[in-house]
Amino acid sequence: MNGKPLPRFWMWLGVSLVLAALLAFIFFTPPALLRKADYIAAAVCHRLPGHSFFIAGRQLPLCQRCTGTFAGALTGLLFQWGVLRRRRTQLFPPLWQWLLVGVFAAAWGLDGFNSYTTLFLRREVGILGYAPQPWIRLFTGTFMGLGMSLVLVSALNQVFWRDALPEAPLSHWRQVAPLLALALLQAAVFYTLEPWLLYPIALYSTAGVIAMLTCLGAMVWVMALRREQTYSSWREAWLPFVWGGVFTSVIIFGMGGVRLLLTGSVDGIPGF
Repeated sequence: MNGKPLPRFWMWLGVSLVLAALLAFIFFTPPALLRKADYIAAAVCHRLPGHSFFIAGRQLPLCQRCTGTFAGALTGLLFQWGVLRRRRTQLFPPLWQWLLVGVFAAAWGLDGFNSYTTLFLRREVGILGYAPQPWIRLFTGTFMGLGMSLVLVSALNQVFWRDALPEAPLSHWRQVAPLLALALLQAAVFYTLEPWLLYPIALYSTAGVIAMLTCLGAMVWVMALRREQTYSSWREAWLPFVWGGVFTSVIIFGMGGVRLLLTGSVDGIPGF
C-alpha cells in the first residue's frame, strides 16, 4: 500500500486519454446511438444474428447470452452498491454463495458449449442432446452475470477501501433472495421483446459491458500503482475509474479493431 499523493501527471494523462477515446468513438463510429452500441458490443460478443434477439426488426447489440450476462452483472453491481450500499464490505462471498455461483457458471458454460457445438456440427441439436433455446441463453446469462457481480464487488471493495468491514457484501439469504428475484423478473421482462424495450435493453446491457470493464481496469490500475486500500469514498476514487475508462477504451478499440481487420464487419462472423 502506498499512501503518498500521486503526481498530477496521472490525472491529466488519464483524463486526456479518456477524452481522446470518447471523441474518436463519437466521430469514427456511425452516428446512430444503437449502432454505436453495436460497436461496443462487438468487442466482447460474436453478435451472430441466429443467436440474438430482434426487437421491432432490429438486432440487439449483444447476443442472447451476453445480453443476459452483462445486464445481470450491472443489476448485481447496482443492487449491491446502490440499493444495499455495501461499499464498506471486504470479504469474499461465503461458501454457499460460491456454490451458487458455481451452479450458475456450470449452467452458463454447459449451455454455451452445447450451443457452440451446433455451429460446427451444422445441426439443430447440440452435443448434450438438446436444441439451444433463446430463453435458456438469456436466463443462464443473467444469473451468470449476477455471480460475476458477487465476486467483482467483493474484489473491488477489498482492493479500494481502507475503511472496509470484515464481512461479505451479501451475507444472508434475505439479501440474496431479492437479488435473485430481481434478476428473474428482469430476464422475464426482457424475454417479452416488447417494442418499447428496444432502447432500454440495448443501452442497459451495453452499459453493463462498460461497467464491468471499467471496474476491472480500475482495480488493475490501483494494484499496479500499489494504491490498495487507500480510498474511503467514491469521490476519492474517481481517478482509478478514469483509468478504468482508459482500460475499457483499449479493450473496445483493440478488440473491435482486430475484429474489423479480420472480418470487415461488427455484425456476426462470416461463415456462421
